[in-house]
Amino acid sequence: MRSLLAFLLFVFAISNVGAQKRLPGNANIYDANGPGFVYDNEWTFNFGLGTPRNLFLGFTKAKLKAYNKSSFFTVYLGDIRHSREQRTNFERIILSTNQVSRPFVYGKQNQLYALRVGFGKRVYLSEKAKQRGVAMGYSWEIGPTLGLLKPYYLEVQTGTTDNPTVRDIAYSEETEALFLDRFSIFGASAWGKGLDEIKLIPGIHGRASVHFGFGAYDEMAKSLEVGVQGDFFFRDSDIMVESDLTPGVTNSNLRLSLFMQVQLGKRW
Repeated sequence: MRSLLAFLLFVFAISNVGAQKRLPGNANIYDANGPGFVYDNEWTFNFGLGTPRNLFLGFTKAKLKAYNKSSFFTVYLGDIRHSREQRTNFERIILSTNQVSRPFVYGKQNQLYALRVGFGKRVYLSEKAKQRGVAMGYSWEIGPTLGLLKPYYLEVQTGTTDNPTVRDIAYSEETEALFLDRFSIFGASAWGKGLDEIKLIPGIHGRASVHFGFGAYDEMAKSLEVGVQGDFFFRDSDIMVESDLTPGVTNSNLRLSLFMQVQLGKRW
């Protein structure tokens, strides 16, 4: 997570160097007597990280109403994780088949992904400096969420010590004892296991963030947002198993998280 965060900030910093459009005489795109060059449209790619360890990607299409105001439409896809998730690897090997265990999350029942469509507004509260300044503002959005709930499969080891076998199982009342038996767990199954069992869960989401526009009126759009977001699902969306073997684990249809996202794109 830290390395990914550092990479996003590095990409953002590189894009910000020399990104301003230049006019003859080494003047930049700003009108010294006005608030800046006004465009009609903005389109950006978005790369973001959320708590506890969520990743999302998307794009935003904005319509600039004034030099400091815009309305936008955005679509992004990301995962939603439980705060109690911890990856571990028993580093087991079955010599007869050369099968090596994969890292897994103990007690994880489902993997949850969210496809979000949002409609919102952005307002700059401060006019950026004429030369490479930063405009600060705020943005908010609300819209529908489509949850994609995929069963989380584990490889469990059965049979004898001399003749072990590994099979894939998902959590259910019938498999609970084996699914939570640390001595039987070999590792996580391949990610593609369970794709044909995905359930669709409708929901809604909302976001509010502080927006930092770097070159807020430049032809190249580049910004950083930090804020809070929430998703609410209308049906059960359990991620972790609630059991005596997973003390303190609870599931909720309301998911709140902090996030940071980098936006890079173009205005015209």
